[in-house]
Amino acid sequence: MKQIGLRGLGTALPERFAPLAELTLVSPVDRLEGFGFHGAWVAKDPEELATRAARNALADANITPGDIDVLLMAGALSQTHQRASKQPTGGVLDGFCYSASWLQEELGLDRAAVCGVAQQGCAGMFSALRTARALLIAEPELNHVLCIGADALPPDDPCREILYNVISDAGCAVVVSRERTPYRWLGFHQISKGYYWDVPAKQSEIIAAYFPTGRCVIAGLLRRLDLQASDVDLVIPTGVNATSWPILLRLCGIPEERLYRPERNFGHTIAADSFILLEEARASGCLSPGMRVLLFAYGFGSSWCALLLEAGEET
Repeated sequence: MKQIGLRGLGTALPERFAPLAELTLVSPVDRLEGFGFHGAWVAKDPEELATRAARNALADANITPGDIDVLLMAGALSQTHQRASKQPTGGVLDGFCYSASWLQEELGLDRAAVCGVAQQGCAGMFSALRTARALLIAEPELNHVLCIGADALPPDDPCREILYNVISDAGCAVVVSRERTPYRWLGFHQISKGYYWDVPAKQSEIIAAYFPTGRCVIAGLLRRLDLQASDVDLVIPTGVNATSWPILLRLCGIPEERLYRPERNFGHTIAADSFILLEEARASGCLSPGMRVLLFAYGFGSSWCALLLEAGEET
């Protein structure tokens, strides 16, 4: 079996970046600035972000829409999975118009089977990648799975802060393939705890559990691969509170200098953070063949996920 990995990455950001002073927030601006936030990307059309990110990923993978065998649409918010009907009835039938099917048509993915990945919060894109790899292993006739994640906060709820994190809108897409993969899949580990399902009622408990469970999921991944913390060459962060990453690395025993430092903090984009910054790291020359690259995400629900990749010659 050929080596499965990430072949193409694509991301998309809105045109508008709003500074903190223009956003509706819970915490004082100076406190959020201390956490590394400067503002948020605000989208008018999240579906445009999804299509743009997908086209960018196809171009990066150097394949056509007709090459895609499966489309997986990941979304943390329920509205991400629905598309407004052109002829709404006002009845129950309106709820059966799906974003994944619309994306298949919009992108010309004529051969692709379609599926949605939900109920994983900000870890949904990681689950989509895991499912994509499993499909390629289980069905040898498949070659390329396109995973798309695009979430935007609803316009009728203008607050851009969740648990001391500023939220941006963005889209991302990843082509998972069994050939020409610049990022070879080494391993994945997930811990899910249904105790935290009631997010509004369990906010304090979630904050308390974040670091110890994050440490457990990363340690579990390394243990399954028979690796040590020192074997991780680069950690790609997300856009959550910048002060949290050195803490997590210290708990895991990973040297702090192996944390990738973004050019700027754009806030937490729910699905796209890891891939925006992985693209940035590649473009900046931080990656070299053979490097082990760790990605980590937490999603409400709650799930903690860790993914280890190996950079290849094509990065």
